[in-house]
Amino acid sequence: MQAFTYLPKLCSHIHFPMQSGSDRILKMMRRPYRNETYLDLCARMKQARPDLSITTDIIVGFPGETEEDYLLTRQAVERVQFDNAFIFRYSPRRGTPAAAMEEQIPEEVKEARNQDLLAVVNEIAIRKNRELVGTVQEVLLEGPSKTNEARLSGRTSQNKPVMVDAAPDLTGELLLIRIEESTGFTLYGVPCPSRG
Repeated sequence: MQAFTYLPKLCSHIHFPMQSGSDRILKMMRRPYRNETYLDLCARMKQARPDLSITTDIIVGFPGETEEDYLLTRQAVERVQFDNAFIFRYSPRRGTPAAAMEEQIPEEVKEARNQDLLAVVNEIAIRKNRELVGTVQEVLLEGPSKTNEARLSGRTSQNKPVMVDAAPDLTGELLLIRIEESTGFTLYGVPCPSRG
């Protein structure tokens, strides 16, 4: 965390699994932390690097998860304002302690919670990407776009995908890109004129 304050070569992105916003569920998952500790770490990382993008993993529908437990997770997502989240519905794996727990959650409840949380995460991600339109971002150009070979695909320091109208020989370069459009999860931009 401290390195974020003085090492500019560190990307401004961290994937930091939360799993659940409920201490009761975290304990049942045998996670060694409490939600408030997790939220505090997120706040401290953002303080160390204000442009930090945080993504996470979340499991909904763990055995015994009540509506209140789920709402605590939803509140944590809204509080941290994750740039994206991988949300998984709990599914029992044979031989694991959780598979033998009582109070397995019905599939329709897991799906409803999954869809609700996805909607929250998507709204945050789309808003954050829209806020980047008109800004200049440093982008690592990774190679041709999978959907349009006339464009290069790249990523910002926050690990956000960017499609760039640029020559293929710029693959592997770090370029300043003016973001001109956001289609939700993907940004589109053009190289800034060199000041040479």
